[in-house]
Amino acid sequence: MIPEYKKDYEDNNRQSMLENILFPVRNINEKRLQERVENKTILITGASYGIGAALIPILAEYTVTLLLVARTEERLATLKKSIDDNACNVKIYAADLRDENEISNLLELWKNENINVDIIINNAGKSIYRKLWNSLDRFHDTQRCAATNYTGPVQLILGVLNGLLQKEAHIINVSAINVLLPPAVGWSAYQSSKVAFDQWLKCSEAELKAENISVSSIYLPLVRTRMSMVNENKHGQPAMSKEKAAKLITNYIINRKRRYTPWWFGVVRLSAFIFPGTLYRIQLRQIKKADK
Repeated sequence: MIPEYKKDYEDNNRQSMLENILFPVRNINEKRLQERVENKTILITGASYGIGAALIPILAEYTVTLLLVARTEERLATLKKSIDDNACNVKIYAADLRDENEISNLLELWKNENINVDIIINNAGKSIYRKLWNSLDRFHDTQRCAATNYTGPVQLILGVLNGLLQKEAHIINVSAINVLLPPAVGWSAYQSSKVAFDQWLKCSEAELKAENISVSSIYLPLVRTRMSMVNENKHGQPAMSKEKAAKLITNYIINRKRRYTPWWFGVVRLSAFIFPGTLYRIQLRQIKKADK
């Protein structure tokens, strides 16, 4: 029997009534999208699975060049083959964002091939849930998250900014709402690395905008992907489908708005402000109860 979480992230279109209420997404204005992406070069990291892979068939309908970056070359080749009959030009690159040399080689390759990027979709991510006392001999968990979610994307974006980015470009960071929430037990490696990159991008945003480079930070709720559903604690929670997340990102290519959070997120954040320390006390109580 296929585990339930595998069904979840394979069945991309499944959305319950509650999930449709919690995660509404507008339909794509295809004419405006065409105007925005026509003859543009779009870089997508984490393109082999999940949200990145869901973006590809949407954007492949237009005359664009897609630069697809991920670790799994075979999977990238399969995705490329699936859209070979479309109007787009697809280039695939097997590279690990955790490896400084691989990123340097990728940037050098683009420079030599005179490739200039118009839109960067920073989508690659590494999620690890592990509590502190199970992490004492796993420092590499923090290293892997930091490299994938923070230092790797910084290196890539700095390299693209250094002569490979077109004027009036657009950087889209696919982030998560827990970046904006109080710290959570078990998520130290993941949450800290996502927060670090988010802060780096916020610090850089005004300087980028002064050069006509737009920045959009998309703080997604839980999305039903391989990365998320590998955690059993997430299986029963409401989640956005990959296709819906891809559609949302596509809408932000069109409107270039600076921020996205779910409509209900303001209530959650207000509650955290009014009752500071509540989550900490709840988590402490749960830990003590589990230890008994």
